[in-house]
Amino acid sequence: MTQGRYPEVTGPAPGLRFGAGRLARFAKGVVWLLVVVLVAVSITFALSRIVPADPARLAAGLEAGPEQVERVRQDMGLDDPVMVQYVRYITGLVRGDFGDSIRTRGPILDDVVEALPASIELIVVSFTIFAALGILAGAAWAYWPRGVHAVLLRVVAVAGSAVPVFWVGLLLQIFLAARPDWFPLVARLDFPVAGNLNHEAAGIAEVTGAGLLDALIARSPSAMWEAARVLFLPVMTIVIHNIALTIALTRSSLADQLDREYVRAARARGLSEWRVVVVDALRNALNPVVTMLGLQLGWLLGGVVIVEVIFSWPGIGLYAFSSFQSFDYNAIMAITVLATAGFVLVNALVGQIYPLLDPRIKEAR
Repeated sequence: MTQGRYPEVTGPAPGLRFGAGRLARFAKGVVWLLVVVLVAVSITFALSRIVPADPARLAAGLEAGPEQVERVRQDMGLDDPVMVQYVRYITGLVRGDFGDSIRTRGPILDDVVEALPASIELIVVSFTIFAALGILAGAAWAYWPRGVHAVLLRVVAVAGSAVPVFWVGLLLQIFLAARPDWFPLVARLDFPVAGNLNHEAAGIAEVTGAGLLDALIARSPSAMWEAARVLFLPVMTIVIHNIALTIALTRSSLADQLDREYVRAARARGLSEWRVVVVDALRNALNPVVTMLGLQLGWLLGGVVIVEVIFSWPGIGLYAFSSFQSFDYNAIMAITVLATAGFVLVNALVGQIYPLLDPRIKEAR
């Protein structure tokens, strides 16, 4: 056999190199997540020990005597050195133990699991609506830059960015919740509960804790309608406040792409407008939009507090507000951990979407 017929293999196969690269990036992302969460937890822990408030006094009650307060302080481990408390808390986090709530007297993990489905439902529905409508409206504005619709979209973009979210919620309450048979003013009054729907009154089983999803699972049209009615006002508040930036950024990004040479060349070759505008131009224009949507989704994980308080929505935001009011420092730190981890995970997910929109990024990796 003639030597030199086959090239000498001096390194791993391309598939192995690609897999190793993805594994390395995943490991780097996990390490980065842990570092960010640790920093956030450390800062929150330090602030909880600096503020002029006594958790032991709050836990024992305002009418408790000094001996009772001291006994509660010992039970909570607050008489130990700060570093001992810090190490004990970090060790508990590794085990998934956030401690006990001063306000509810139960494990914080149980409270979070009970309140989280309602917040996830509110965030997912709101984000899906303002992301889809914002991209469609921004694309229409870029393709047809003149007309009545352009003036209306400009007003929406300016007003939505300028108006505070709590003011939007109050206006919706005043004008759309004037009659109780239109939209309920509050979600449920028996907080803390899971979900936004009275499952027993609707005649459906509580499977996930999210009212709309449970109604879909039960295939109950009446429960779906009631869940959608309860969702409408808080969802509209979030959509109105967030859609403006999506519209404006999509419009500017797509308008820039439509002025590029490759668009004029594609039109000159006789390609359809759908192929030129949607498949090529809009796809290239979505990178900055996806980045911004990722940031908005990350901020929603912590910024939904105001909306939940306004509408008494029984989610993690209302739970956080109640915890701040009672200085429930264990619950505050748990919410900080969850919000920080969620923000980092969302941004990591956005990084995985980029190669789907721009194959050049995948090749560069």
